[in-house]
Amino acid sequence: MLDLARELNIEQRKAVEQIEGPCMIVAGAGSGKTRVLTYKIAFLIESGINPFEMLALTFTNKAANEMKQRIHKLVGPSAESIWMGTFHSIFARILRIEAQYIGFDRNFTIYDDDDSERLVESVMKDLGFATDNPKPKAITGYIKGLKNKLVLPDDFVTLTNPFEKIVAPVYREYQNRLLKNNAMDFDDLLINPILLFQRNPDILAKYQQRFKFILVDEYQDTNKAQYVIVTMLARGHGNISVVGDDAQSIYRWRGAEIENILKFESDFNECNVFKLEQNYRSTKNILSLADEVIKNNKRQIKKTLFTDNIEGDKVTLTEVLSDRDEGLMVVKWIMHEIQNRKLNFKDFVILYRTNSQSRVIEDALRMNSIPYIIVGGVKFYQRKEIKDVLAYLKVLVNPRDDEAMTRILKLREGVGEQTIEKLKRAAKEIAKSIAEVLLAMLDERDGQQKRQSRIEAELLRVAALIKKYNEVKEEFSPSELARSVVDEIGILRELRNEGTEESMDRMYNVQELLSGISEYTDNTEGATLEGFLQEVSLVTDIDKYDDQKNAVTLMTTHSSKGLEYPVVFITGLEDGIFPLSSSMLEQEEMEEERRLFYVAITRAMQKLYMTYSLQRYRFGSVSYQLKSRFLNEIDSTKLEYNKNHTASRPGRRSYQEEGSSIRYEYYKDKGSDDVLNEIFREDVGVKKGSTVYHNNFGKGKVIDVTGRGEGKKASIHFDKVGIKNIILKYANLRIG
Repeated sequence: MLDLARELNIEQRKAVEQIEGPCMIVAGAGSGKTRVLTYKIAFLIESGINPFEMLALTFTNKAANEMKQRIHKLVGPSAESIWMGTFHSIFARILRIEAQYIGFDRNFTIYDDDDSERLVESVMKDLGFATDNPKPKAITGYIKGLKNKLVLPDDFVTLTNPFEKIVAPVYREYQNRLLKNNAMDFDDLLINPILLFQRNPDILAKYQQRFKFILVDEYQDTNKAQYVIVTMLARGHGNISVVGDDAQSIYRWRGAEIENILKFESDFNECNVFKLEQNYRSTKNILSLADEVIKNNKRQIKKTLFTDNIEGDKVTLTEVLSDRDEGLMVVKWIMHEIQNRKLNFKDFVILYRTNSQSRVIEDALRMNSIPYIIVGGVKFYQRKEIKDVLAYLKVLVNPRDDEAMTRILKLREGVGEQTIEKLKRAAKEIAKSIAEVLLAMLDERDGQQKRQSRIEAELLRVAALIKKYNEVKEEFSPSELARSVVDEIGILRELRNEGTEESMDRMYNVQELLSGISEYTDNTEGATLEGFLQEVSLVTDIDKYDDQKNAVTLMTTHSSKGLEYPVVFITGLEDGIFPLSSSMLEQEEMEEERRLFYVAITRAMQKLYMTYSLQRYRFGSVSYQLKSRFLNEIDSTKLEYNKNHTASRPGRRSYQEEGSSIRYEYYKDKGSDDVLNEIFREDVGVKKGSTVYHNNFGKGKVIDVTGRGEGKKASIHFDKVGIKNIILKYANLRIG
């Protein structure tokens, strides 16, 4: 039995206890949004609602899985019947059932951004457009923007410039090719359900009847297509609950429309609004700063966040000379906070507005042997060797996928562009796929002793492989099938024989892919290769983020939404970076940049540091920077403000705090094992000639001791690793 009075505050409880009708839960940062949504679903189930009749939509698999686990703990296994997942995964699931009604087979392939760009490039070439200006990436991005606004090829008729006159025919043919390949891109997973429902009212009615209760997380992030789908389904019973925060709407660039949450009350009559204003995450000082920032936005749902948490430290704002100094300041603070708060590396996150800012921060962390992970690097499933293997698996699932087939052919020895083009033309003439053409060739040659060219023999080997695994794929599990295919194409052998460090990394990646398929097979009831391919095609950076690894996290501010850390660093607070290109921003764009700053601030639980630099390298040369205009909106009395103008020097990095004798020094020769395990013990009796013991380096002899106080350091010759220069305050040495 749920004990709502004990587990929830009054406003949270009111939101949870509304069963019928529309409701909007405006959940301020750190106000327990996930907790409320979880309890609301559990309360509905406990009230007698069939979980099979619920649809819960999220934006990340991570959020969906977390909620599923919590609900299971509250109400038991009945939670498994809920249709809960991301928009893309849920509607891909519906399309697998209903795809035939819009011209697709249920085994359709899902194209990622890279696949889409390759297809656009192919279409541009076939239509006679040059691919150097505009580039396929630009065309693909524009098409994505059109789809987010639900503008289909037949609707795209306002051609105002030369670029759009290229986009229009490419867009039309791109959609034709997707249909021919039995493939959908990410955006089609949202558009095609709308087309399905519009063309088939009976199917819409079926799902309206099925989903009597609809719950949507992060409603402020919905785009037009998501808004239309949710509205269509909710018109059936009118029981829709959305949770979100307009102050955290930060994805306009990918189609999110803040209007969806601002106009929810007018979209659904008799809507009840619940405002969750108590923050459980941050200190009073951090929350006060966030409130001061966001109140400058004109378009917002009025709310006042408060917290019963402690006052906490003031927010620290520091001006530094250069971006390199900025990275080193962050290192200094990390070491300081580990000492003062007894934290681990995983308790820190470093945020930046653009990915390019990470380089100098990484340099500083690496130089000081501080472990870190980056969210948003090269995605595992985007690596070449992984996509090569997946291409074979995609063709086994969907023989109509010409893009995957083309990738396979380009990997085969002796098969060049001319051969591939001939196969494409042959396929087009008979309205078949390339794989079907190759299989027909194989059947035609079957039993014949006709002499074959080297290229023809290679093509027939590909066809034989496809035919062989098509015939047995139902008898194999996904993991067995994948391992057999990988063995047969010989990719692991080739990479091993290549023998370079890079090739070995790529080999390990392929082995990791096989491990991933095995894990999926072992943990998924009714596992299919089709299901695995869909799962990996929809994975996001945050879904793969390991928050248990003891390392400092680096990520863009956009990636940080929904996360929290004891200590947060917001770097690069300069006009032109944060806000981005500020001189060109309209009010609507500037307000989104301010919301992004608000999101960054509200990730912090105990301590927030902010930095800006007077100069940094941008676009290959030194740029002189001005501090962010957002900083001028903050009452300076709420900040601990200081300037650090100690310039860094190559090889040796040092900082002297103004008004303090504390000096931190770091050296390039610091070993990778010299991390801060069991650090911050005061040195006692360490002097020249002393025998000492270090947890990582073992036994050593002190050669020299210099400095005093916080900056006292020793040169020590260790039996295992040679000479190390160590700051004694952080050394954790035992005297022999």
